[in-house]
Amino acid sequence: MYSIHDEDKIKELFKEAKIPNFRYAQIENAIYKNFITDFNQIQTIPKDLREFLNNNFYYNSLEVDHMVTSGNWQTTKILFRTSPNPSLSRGEKKGELIEAVIMRHLTGRNTLCVSCQAGCPMACSFCATWKLWLKRNLEFYEIVEQIMFAAKMLNDEWSVLRNVVYMWMWEPMLNYDNVKKSIEIACNQKKINLANRRVTVSTCWIVPGIKKFMEDFPQTSLAISIHAPNDEIRKGIMPVDHTYNLDKLMQALDEYVVKTNKRIFYEYIMLNWVNDNIKLAYELWNLLKWRLAHVNFIPYNPGEWSGGVDFKPTPRFLIEKFQRVLEEFWVPSTIRATMWDDIDAACWQLANKKNEEEN
Repeated sequence: MYSIHDEDKIKELFKEAKIPNFRYAQIENAIYKNFITDFNQIQTIPKDLREFLNNNFYYNSLEVDHMVTSGNWQTTKILFRTSPNPSLSRGEKKGELIEAVIMRHLTGRNTLCVSCQAGCPMACSFCATWKLWLKRNLEFYEIVEQIMFAAKMLNDEWSVLRNVVYMWMWEPMLNYDNVKKSIEIACNQKKINLANRRVTVSTCWIVPGIKKFMEDFPQTSLAISIHAPNDEIRKGIMPVDHTYNLDKLMQALDEYVVKTNKRIFYEYIMLNWVNDNIKLAYELWNLLKWRLAHVNFIPYNPGEWSGGVDFKPTPRFLIEKFQRVLEEFWVPSTIRATMWDDIDAACWQLANKKNEEEN
């Protein structure tokens, strides 16, 4: 059985079965434009072709394990479970847990954060995901299924999915081929039809991945988890800095801007007494001056697991003071709004809690 999102496999089997090519266009329209999830409901194709699809393809490999929506209806978190795969070396009998989150902004735009890995290998000390460790990379169709689930849910609400961000269960650049294929499907006009500029890939600054990304997706947005303006602090909270330091990163990002002429988003989580000293604001300005940059300050959520490190959130007034330094020197920035305090929606809390219940 194959995923219905695997166009190459569909066309291969169609060719073997001597099914005309135009039939794929009908199936493609039914799935991506009309959100039909049951092959038997595709009335534009003959019955024997519907049977062929049922015998050879599936629509979903993911199942919803749990879903919760905030009281103000702005945020929905979905905990998916992947299909069991006993052939995997880790012995995946129950399937792995992954998360996605839909954010309905008051401006009317809707954003989906998707996972591209089950767990994460980056071991950032302030982050909950690496408690799960890296179970495996997700296949391209598992990423697409998250997008289709959100698009259909919003369509049922008479709304539209506008933005997709690859930043929930990381690291996109370590699963590059599957991320690449999922973006191609998401931005294909005959499929999900997202604008390339409305897709953002967030990375811990895996330099080789950034160089591939700028060649493959010059119109797609890039976000960098920077979290500190110097290597000393960075190494203390993000082990990736030992491999790709600031000099290597900024060189790659300068190449990216020359190639794409696109602004880069820099994510900076505010950790009290760790990376929020006002002197660091001037260091950050010095690092980003004259560069196409936008800084997104992220208030730390104390509900996130931190591996025994007693991190505290930076007070709001200090975040604003930090921000004013950048504004004074014409580096644009925003402070990320928290939309989900009432649903245990710190990143990956649902997956962590479920794993604790099962183990």
